[in-house]
Amino acid sequence: MGWTACSKQGKEANFGRLEGHPELKVVDLKQEAGLVSSSDGSPLDFAKYPLGTILRLEPFHSCAHTKQHDRIHVLAEDKMTVVATWKICRGW
Repeated sequence: MGWTACSKQGKEANFGRLEGHPELKVVDLKQEAGLVSSSDGSPLDFAKYPLGTILRLEPFHSCAHTKQHDRIHVLAEDKMTVVATWKICRGW
């Protein structure tokens, strides 16, 4: 989830939104990792997010986010099933 996978833009908007987790926000991005904190500044209850928990980031800047990858996986409504894969346009 670092800036090599998305974008360093949008710090004022927490770099995007963690889908389904309004209690969390991204507070910083490093090259290959992000720092997540509670939205209200309270300590995180790590028992709510055991190892293997998937957090989906809806990026602040989708163009910059998409440019970092070679394809996009389109998900079904269940948000786990890939229904299509789109190749990223290059050279524009």
